[in-house]
Amino acid sequence: MAAIQMERLRKEYDELVAVADMDVTIPEGEIYGLIGPNGAGKTTTIRMACGLLDPTAGDVFVSGVNVYREPERAQEFIGYLSDFFSLYEDLKVWEYLDYFAHAYKMPEREIPARIDEVIQEVGLEVKHDAMIKGLSRGMKQRLGIGRAIIHRPKVLLLDEPASGLDPKARLDLRNLLKSLRDQGATILISSHILSELEGFCTSIGLMEKGHMVRSGKLEDITASESQFRVMKLSWIGDSTAVVEARLRSNDKVSGLMTKGSEGVFKFAGSEEELANLLNELVTSGVRVVSFGEVKQTVEDLYLKLSRHEVM
Repeated sequence: MAAIQMERLRKEYDELVAVADMDVTIPEGEIYGLIGPNGAGKTTTIRMACGLLDPTAGDVFVSGVNVYREPERAQEFIGYLSDFFSLYEDLKVWEYLDYFAHAYKMPEREIPARIDEVIQEVGLEVKHDAMIKGLSRGMKQRLGIGRAIIHRPKVLLLDEPASGLDPKARLDLRNLLKSLRDQGATILISSHILSELEGFCTSIGLMEKGHMVRSGKLEDITASESQFRVMKLSWIGDSTAVVEARLRSNDKVSGLMTKGSEGVFKFAGSEEELANLLNELVTSGVRVVSFGEVKQTVEDLYLKLSRHEVM
């Protein structure tokens, strides 16, 4: 079963189309990164996904439950943290979580143990009895996530959770979300902090002006965007001249650059043609140490999106 299913999801504000007929399926156990420029429609999408904003058309299903037709039941499965969330500054950490545990109508006998469990999960053990107003920005963000997971939701919807955090707090947040995923949660996270999504999200969606222009596994998207592969080669010994001659004579190779015993080039051929090229180098006496593709990053895709090259 899909953890999150968006079907022809659309939101209009008079003449403005904030989200345009979005179809997205997020399987269970994914960390799905929703990225795009400011105003792309990320926050609107997440607010519709959690039921805070009614769509103009379309549906959202969370764990198989229609968010709009069965809102109370859907909320049992959803944990949500907005980009600008408020805390009750005059409460203690445990009191704040206790308040939301009761708001989610958790069984009274389970609440104390669950509060202790969540405080440990988000790394606030030493702040159990501390006043919220004395917490740092990073600690408040952890507490906000603690509030979102207090009722053990299957799906987490997080809008720009790393905004305003220092590098260490961002790393802590990243590790926390990975841990939650390992425990079975599915996470939809929006961000424009691209480096935080690299090596973290299992899938991504690229949004621009309300449209989902790409969605899927990162490696699949990067492969589909590249008309050629960027390859990196290294060798030992004095073989630079041979390497350059072999590569420049191949009509599938372009953009060759060499420095010392390393080279980078673009390759527009098939897997078999690439294998043949490597074999030619080896049989020509080149002692190849490494030969592989340079993967495109999330930031590469984002920059292409901003230049309108991803369409």
